[in-house]
Amino acid sequence: MRYPFRCTACGLEFIVARPISEASRDAFCPTDGGRAERIFTVPEMNLNRPAPPTPAPPSRGFSHSGHSHGPGTGYHTH
Repeated sequence: MRYPFRCTACGLEFIVARPISEASRDAFCPTDGGRAERIFTVPEMNLNRPAPPTPAPPSRGFSHSGHSHGPGTGYHTH
């Protein structure tokens, strides 16, 4: 899991990756070594799932063979 922390000395916010069992363990600033306090938010979770597909924009007709037909246009043969 990834947990956000904030340095009490310089205010730097940073992420610490650690197992859930170590979530409450102390953390220290990577810049000045100061003690850091955990910022309580919903932990980031990477479940290695693909992003959901982006929906296609609404159709305004159809396209084929390099040209398109809009609404209300007739059918033709090639």
